[in-house]
Amino acid sequence: MKYIVVALLLLAGAWGVNYFTDFDFATLSLQNHEVRNSALSKAGGECVAISEQATAHMQPKVEFQKMELAGRKANVVVRCMQDRNFFQNPAWLSYAQPIAAKNAAAQNISPDEALENLKRADMLVFESLPNKPLYWRQVKAKP
Repeated sequence: MKYIVVALLLLAGAWGVNYFTDFDFATLSLQNHEVRNSALSKAGGECVAISEQATAHMQPKVEFQKMELAGRKANVVVRCMQDRNFFQNPAWLSYAQPIAAKNAAAQNISPDEALENLKRADMLVFESLPNKPLYWRQVKAKP
């Protein structure tokens, strides 16, 4: 019985610390790549916002217009990220090509369309995922 009371008190204390403080326990395991990716997250968020503003006036009514809208948004994100020295990661391309080939066969579409679909989805991911390379890679600007 004592152990249950002690466990409940510890849980209540941990909850209280978490609830009443702004301490972020995730910062305890902050690694160097996460700090580096914060620049990617910031640039990505800005570029996605710009792409939304650039296409806000478009209201697609048919399927072709939906595809055109998605293409325009992707183009704005790519150009914006390039302006911030982020480019397609060659490791991502090597990772994505076999997946695109499988998706193309399963969905009865061309491998290029399958790769483009993966690209449009992964270019909006700005945080590292385990066992998957990021789409974006930062290239140092030339002086």
